[in-house]
Amino acid sequence: MNDELVALTEAATELVSNQSGYAIKCQQKDDGTVEVIEWGEGITPPSDSDLAEKKAEKLANIINNKYQLSRKEEYPDWGTQLDYIYHNGIDKWKTDIVDPVKAKYPKPS
Repeated sequence: MNDELVALTEAATELVSNQSGYAIKCQQKDDGTVEVIEWGEGITPPSDSDLAEKKAEKLANIINNKYQLSRKEEYPDWGTQLDYIYHNGIDKWKTDIVDPVKAKYPKPS
């Protein structure tokens, strides 16, 4: 799913979560922009500026943490890693398994 769309959906949901009956529905338009098309019956939407600010915050968080998800998908399961450590030692595990993944998906600065 598009990062902008996820950010908008999370922002909209957070801003109206104190109102019962919210049903957020967002979409990506043909020009690539995203918008909320449904809030739910009886829901008072937040101001455009509040929504834009919260969306920017959510998008920055998604982008800054994307490396974590990529690393998580790349690493072998814990059982495989523990077996590797048992047979090869921690230094070899770090060199062979951890360092290549960290190099492939560096932490943003």
